[in-house]
Amino acid sequence: MGITSRNDDYEVAVLVAGKTAVVMKFPATAVSVEAIKGFLASHENSVRLAVAGVAALSLALALGKGTKQETFIVSLAIADQAVALARYAEHTA
Repeated sequence: MGITSRNDDYEVAVLVAGKTAVVMKFPATAVSVEAIKGFLASHENSVRLAVAGVAALSLALALGKGTKQETFIVSLAIADQAVALARYAEHTA
C-alpha cells in the first residue's frame, strides 16, 4: 500500500498480487485517517505501507498504532505517486 500526502489530500494505492493497483483519493482530514485505519485493521495478514509527502511522519504514526504492518517513510524524490510507493513497499525487504 502506498500513500502520498499533499496539502489537501491523501492519494492511496493498494496492490493485489497479480492485479493492477486500485487508487483512491481522500481529503486530508482526521475522518480520512480513520477510514484508512479501518481498512488496515480489516486485513488479517500484515500490510506493507509506504508513505511520502508533507504529513508522512504524522500519518505513519497515526496509522501504525494497533495494526499489523510494516511502515516505510519515503522521500518524494524516490517515489512521488501512491502506486510507486505501493510498489516500493512491496519490494523493500
